[in-house]
Amino acid sequence: MKSLDERVQQVLDKHRIVGLAASVINEGKQIWSAGYGWANVERCIPVTTQTVFRIASISKTVVATAIMQLVENGHCGIDQDVGDILGFPVRSPKHPNIPITLKQIMTHTSGLQDEYVRFVVDSRSENPPKTRLADILLPGGTYYTDNLWGDGQPGDPGCFEYSNLGAVILATVVERLSNERFDEYCKRHLFEPLQMNETSFHIGDLKDMDSVAVLYEYSEVDDRFIVGTDDFRGKKPDAIDYSGYVPGTNGALFSPQGGLRTNVDDLTRFLEAHTNAGKLNRVQILKPETVDLMHSPHWSGHRRDGFFRNCGLQFLITDDLISGHRLIGHSGDAYGLLSGMYFHKQEKWGFILLMNGLIQKKEQGVYFEAEEELARLLHAAFLK
Repeated sequence: MKSLDERVQQVLDKHRIVGLAASVINEGKQIWSAGYGWANVERCIPVTTQTVFRIASISKTVVATAIMQLVENGHCGIDQDVGDILGFPVRSPKHPNIPITLKQIMTHTSGLQDEYVRFVVDSRSENPPKTRLADILLPGGTYYTDNLWGDGQPGDPGCFEYSNLGAVILATVVERLSNERFDEYCKRHLFEPLQMNETSFHIGDLKDMDSVAVLYEYSEVDDRFIVGTDDFRGKKPDAIDYSGYVPGTNGALFSPQGGLRTNVDDLTRFLEAHTNAGKLNRVQILKPETVDLMHSPHWSGHRRDGFFRNCGLQFLITDDLISGHRLIGHSGDAYGLLSGMYFHKQEKWGFILLMNGLIQKKEQGVYFEAEEELARLLHAAFLK
């Protein structure tokens, strides 16, 4: 282990990784986890396996899992018109007769573009919240723009466009069907059953704000790291008054597209459940056939410099991270954080990487060098 720590430290030094939490599973069970570097540079708080990270787009796999629980329970179908669930029409003005389905949203083939940032920022800034999802999806809404939809026909594999707004829609669907706030649904039906006790889409649920990693963005101009987000200085932000909020109004309130906060050991439990056909110990969060459906390719193509080649239901399928191995999972990249959660379906091994700041460099690969080097290092150390 001393040799492994030394090699990990070499990668941290090479890419100036501020902090790293990592874990490895083998035969469907966690066999190792560790923390390196700093969760908070200014306050000299080190990363441990209990450090809480805002994990960015890995969050989408949790959103999809919640959706598929509701599909299993008969509340909806993946080919259902999402507008029928939300109670207002959701249609591309360029293809008004084609319904937008849950499957299209989960495979990024709905035609939705990522013209959503002002809507999400304003949704998160109101206290109490008033903005509705309809305000961005309905023509004439405050946040609606003609750039919201691409030219491609919804459902056409050729119109793949990675959409964060899609995750917001899915979270609102979860609320609409369950009549529970999105963060509370996930807590009750996913995090508590899996004993993910330090995990939430709601910052108010976190017990120890000193455990939250600050995310650092590298400034090439200044050759230094600056705070991207989550510099709470040990204090919770002012509480949002949700007392008048009606579930199904606006899932953006809980940043389902990237705002899940969790530690590496908690997230590993979620990974174990997906690796083991939806089951962790005696807890079954999804049926095996549902998990297989989520992990199977529903879209194939070539997008974003080769990064997206095969997509399941909000799960990325890649052959590019570790040569010779097809992996299923998701990555995250926001506010300086770089994250990855991947597993090998047949052999039941996998790993998680959570980095709260680094110099991001690519050469020929579709992943950043730091991701590739760490993934291959852990694979060689534990899994070969």
